[in-house]
Amino acid sequence: MPYVPPSEALNLAAIDVDAIREQMGRPPWRKALVATPATRWVLWEWPAGYVAAAHHHPRADEVFHVLHGRAVFRFGAGGIDHLAGPGTVLFAPRGVPHAIVVPGPESLLLLVSVTPNEDAPDETVLDAPSEAAQDG
Repeated sequence: MPYVPPSEALNLAAIDVDAIREQMGRPPWRKALVATPATRWVLWEWPAGYVAAAHHHPRADEVFHVLHGRAVFRFGAGGIDHLAGPGTVLFAPRGVPHAIVVPGPESLLLLVSVTPNEDAPDETVLDAPSEAAQDG
């Protein structure tokens, strides 16, 4: 998930996630909730069958909180899978490749935090490093 300028986020003291979900309509969509130089929090909704390809963030940690639906999260070059449902929190430390698949039948509502919220060319979503590069 790339950098979010503070001007593009809601940055409110309280945010009604259900109201945002209703306003945004059918997935896929994303809504920036909070953006500061230190962090960004984004609400995503992806339809069943959606695949977020393997990627990593070289200088940022990413935390996922599943609010609705299910997803399979794959972490690391070796591919450790975690089936996650509502209430699950998952962590992808900086540099660790990760991918997400929404198996369905319902959509996935996901709250994602990335820290720091950098505007650096290599902090946009990159392809995951190869297994050989991870080992070396």
